[in-house]
Amino acid sequence: MKIVDSTLADQIKDVYISDYGNFYFLDDVIISELDEGITYTWEEAKKVIEAAKAFYGPTINVSYVSNRINKYSVKPSDWLKFYRGNNRLNAYAVVTKSENSWFNALMEKLFSNVEIERFDNLYEAIDWAKRLSSANLAS
Repeated sequence: MKIVDSTLADQIKDVYISDYGNFYFLDDVIISELDEGITYTWEEAKKVIEAAKAFYGPTINVSYVSNRINKYSVKPSDWLKFYRGNNRLNAYAVVTKSENSWFNALMEKLFSNVEIERFDNLYEAIDWAKRLSSANLAS
């Protein structure tokens, strides 16, 4: 389910539309819905990070929810570039019912230093992500 088709749509504060998909900025959470068949790379991620900094401020303190409504690929090793740039996330949720998509997320996990959890619905993923963001703000 796309976030705009859910009861969560009213929580969207801003949208960044890229050539690769849409990124929805909520309080403490970014939700991505990437396009079918793309390969998402660090070069595209840098543009999203800049848009997030413009919205949240220079010290972004968010969780990320990948709402995998389409099939696409990610270069797992690009996570190393993300962390080298002193970027961070509170948590990373993957919403998918596809085993293949989850396997791809597990490959990303090898290069990530943030907790990655799988969910089969968007509501649970956002609740979890917001809890971890709130816990991180409190510490």
